[in-house]
Amino acid sequence: MKFNRGFVENLLVVLALSLIVAFSAFVAKQVKEVEVLALKPMNNAIRNFKDKNILVLGIAGFESNGPLLTDVMMVVNINLDKSTIKSISLPRDLLVNIKNTERFIKINNLLTIDNPQLKIKKTDLIKEKIEQITNLQIDNVVIVDLDGFRYFIDAIGGINVYLDEPLYDPQLANPDNPNERFYLEAGWNYLDGKKAAKFVRSRYAATGDFSRINHQHDLLMAVFQKLKKLNAFTSPVMLYKIYSSWNGYLYTDFNVQDGFKLLPLAKNLDIKNVKFATIGYSKPEPLLISNNTAEYGYFLMPKIGLENYSEIHNFIYNFLY
Repeated sequence: MKFNRGFVENLLVVLALSLIVAFSAFVAKQVKEVEVLALKPMNNAIRNFKDKNILVLGIAGFESNGPLLTDVMMVVNINLDKSTIKSISLPRDLLVNIKNTERFIKINNLLTIDNPQLKIKKTDLIKEKIEQITNLQIDNVVIVDLDGFRYFIDAIGGINVYLDEPLYDPQLANPDNPNERFYLEAGWNYLDGKKAAKFVRSRYAATGDFSRINHQHDLLMAVFQKLKKLNAFTSPVMLYKIYSSWNGYLYTDFNVQDGFKLLPLAKNLDIKNVKFATIGYSKPEPLLISNNTAEYGYFLMPKIGLENYSEIHNFIYNFLY
């Protein structure tokens, strides 16, 4: 699934995927068997032929522990007719059933289970589970390595992000000084690639991973604004920089035809047509609840029952349509 086509084809696909990543924006543990609940039959996944649904997964990369843990999961809905992009984020701690087994596991482990040799060749388990959760048909999968994301941010000259309050994470080191903890002041902050990677990984806040998801949304909107400012999709020099930054760090089943279809949207998209939503446990749409057990530790599940996604389906439908 890794890029292996020629330079020109790769360039066209990477240009389109850079837009998608800009809006969506990182070894499976043994689990005990539990009783499988009776699951409601699923309707066929929603399919609007004017839409394209792209699953964007972020992984920490092969220099990290748990290199295939998908700590970033977004379904990016692109409506070419309306020129809109709507992104739906899912939390990494959602407990899910492993297909054709009586086992449960946190959803961010599914890519590792599909690829036990730690070489990305399959995405079946996580793709099918995301379809079940969202009731959306996934057309394509994009997997972003954190190193590639860092190089991409540097390639576009860094970004500016506004924070309503200071961000301090005692679990992350300052990339400019390993002896200091990661800290960003309230107000505007300039982020280069290293700081941007820390920013999207930071989860030390009252709402944990959901704060991190909000940071990802803020950063990806900043990326979009920077790309528009640079006229990135019409500048040959900038296009080559973007291509070079992602080369070797992006995995996808996209093809050249897909890239051509998305390029007009990349050039003309209005920021007002970019929307974000999160499957979470807070108002105004509390869809999940948290739990803690000896088997799984901390995890999230639908508030109406494990593996019951009907409320999530309704929320997503109303958000998109």
